[in-house]
Amino acid sequence: MDEMDIELKRDFLGESQQLLQDAEQCFLQIESEPDNPDVINTLFRLAHNLKGSANAVGFMDLGSFTHKLESLLLKIKDKKASVTGKVVTLLLACKDQIQLSLDKLKIDLSASVDYSQLSSELDAALTGQDVSTTTEAVVAAVTVDVAEEIAAEVETQESEPEQTEPEQTIVAEAFVAQPQTENKAFTPEVDENIRVSLARLDKLINYVGEIVILQTVLAEQAFLGNLHMVQRTSQQLGKVTRELQDISMSLRMVPMKQTFLKMQRIVRDTSYTLNKKVQLHVKGEETELEKTVLELIGDPLVHLIRNAVDHGIDSTEEREAAGKPEVGKVFLQAYHRADNIVIEVKDDGKGIDAQKLRKKAIEKGIMREQQVISDKAALNLIFHPGFSTKDEVTDVSGRGVGLDVVKTNIERLQGSIDVMTELGKGTTFKIQLPLTLAIIEATTIKLAGQRYAIPMSHIHESVQIDKNNLHYSVNSGEIYYLRNENLPTFRLTALLGLKSMPEQKDDILLVIRVDEMPFGVIVNDISAVQQIVIKKLGRELAYLDGYTGSAILGDGRPALILNLPQIVQKHSVRRNVLSTTNQRLSA
Repeated sequence: MDEMDIELKRDFLGESQQLLQDAEQCFLQIESEPDNPDVINTLFRLAHNLKGSANAVGFMDLGSFTHKLESLLLKIKDKKASVTGKVVTLLLACKDQIQLSLDKLKIDLSASVDYSQLSSELDAALTGQDVSTTTEAVVAAVTVDVAEEIAAEVETQESEPEQTEPEQTIVAEAFVAQPQTENKAFTPEVDENIRVSLARLDKLINYVGEIVILQTVLAEQAFLGNLHMVQRTSQQLGKVTRELQDISMSLRMVPMKQTFLKMQRIVRDTSYTLNKKVQLHVKGEETELEKTVLELIGDPLVHLIRNAVDHGIDSTEEREAAGKPEVGKVFLQAYHRADNIVIEVKDDGKGIDAQKLRKKAIEKGIMREQQVISDKAALNLIFHPGFSTKDEVTDVSGRGVGLDVVKTNIERLQGSIDVMTELGKGTTFKIQLPLTLAIIEATTIKLAGQRYAIPMSHIHESVQIDKNNLHYSVNSGEIYYLRNENLPTFRLTALLGLKSMPEQKDDILLVIRVDEMPFGVIVNDISAVQQIVIKKLGRELAYLDGYTGSAILGDGRPALILNLPQIVQKHSVRRNVLSTTNQRLSA
C-alpha cells in the first residue's frame, strides 16, 4: 500500500465521522417523522456518499454492507417498507457497526470486519420479512466482538516502548502521535483532531505578531536606558500576553452540541428497552467547554440520562394515574455561571422519596435507626457506593453501581454534583464544572518548607480566626462557630500529616463548601490570588489522593495543588472509623 492510498484511507476515516453523526440524527428523527421526505432523502444521500467513498478508497466490505443499508432506505423512500421501532433499531445497529468498523480501521487499515450478522437482518428486511426480535442481541454481540478486538490492538500498541512525553504548554497539542513503526500501512498514527475557526487562528497570529514587535521595542528601549518606555512596553506586553493566553485556551474549547446529540440516542434506546415514551429536550448546546473536560464528562452524563429514563420517569400506567401526559420529558441544558459551566439533567417523573432512602440506608447498615438526618443528607445517600432503592436488577438499572462513580469522576474534574427533587414532580441533577483544567486561579501557602496551591473555586470565603469561637469536642474534633453555624474544622498540617505549627494570632480559616455542606481549614497565612498553569503529576506520584497536580509559581518555584474537599473527606472517614472503634472498645 503506497503513501497516497494510506492518506486517502485516512481522509475517508476522518470525513466519515460527520456522515455517521448526521445519519444517526436522521434515524432518530425518522422514527417520529416517518413521512418526512426531507429526512428520508437526506438519509439516502448520506448512505450513498458513504458507500461510494468506501468503495473508492478500497474498503469493499464496508461498501457492500452500506449498499444493503442504502437499498433498505430506498424501499422506505419508495413506500415499500414501513418505519417501525424494530426497523429503526436495525438502522441504528448498522450505524453502530459501521462506527466500530471505522474505529478498528483507524488502528489497522488492513483490518477485516465481519458484517454477516447484521447483513442477514438487512436481507430479511429487504425481502419483506419481519425484522428479527433478536436484532438488539445481534448488535450487542457484534459490538462486544469488535470492541474486544480494538482493545487488543490498542493494548498491543501501548505495550511498546513509551516515548518521552513533551512538556505541557498553554496551547495543547492537537493530536497525539503513536510510536513510529516500520510498516506505516498496518499501524498508522492515530490523530486526535479538533476543529478551530479561522477567526480564532487569525487572532492568534495577530497577537503573536504584536508580541514580536513589543519584544523588539522592549530590547531597544532597554539598550537606550529609557526606563519609562521599558515599563510602559512591559505593561503592554503583559496585556497582549494575557490576550494570547485567552485565545490559546479558546482553541481547545468545543461546543457541547455533539455530546447533547448523543444523548438523544441514549434516551431513545433506553426508553425503547423499557417500553416507555420519553422525549429529550435540550438547551444550551452551543455552550463551549474544554475538549478534555467534555470527553471526561460524557460517561457521567450518559449514566444520569439513563438514570432519569429508568428510575425517574414513571411507567405509562403510573403517569396516567397521576394525571400526567403519557410521554415523559427529560431536560438537558448547559449554561455559563462565572468561570464555571453548569449542566442540568432534569426529569418530570416521580421524584425521590427521602424517607425511602433513609429506610434503605438502615437496611444496608449505612446509618443507624435512631440516627436523624435531613432530607438533603438523605438525598446524598444515592451517591454512596452500591446504594440503590431498586430491588429489581435489569440491564439498564444495573446493580447500584453508578452514581457514586459519577460523583467521583466529576470531583476529579474539580467539579461538584447536587441533586434536588420534589415528590410527584421530578428530579434535577446539577453538575458544576470549571471551563478549563489547564489554568486556574489559586492562592498559595507555605508549610514545612513546601509550597501548596489551593484553587479559589474551592474557597467560599476566608476569615480571621477568633479564638473565642474555636472549640474542641472529643467526638467531633475542632468546631468553629461562624455566623450561627458550627463548622467542622481541620488544621491543614494535620490533614497533610505534617508537624503541627504553633498557633498564631493571625491564623486564617478557609471556609470550603461541598454539596452545600461547609467545613473550615486552618492555615497560617495565604498569599495573593494568582493564575497558575496546572501540570500533571508524574506516574510516580499519580497514585496520591488529594493532589490535583503541580504548578510553577510566579517566582519560578514549584507548588503542589491541593484538592481540599477530597483530603478532608478521607480524613473525616478515618476519624469516624477511629471514633466508632473507640466507642466499641469502651462499651
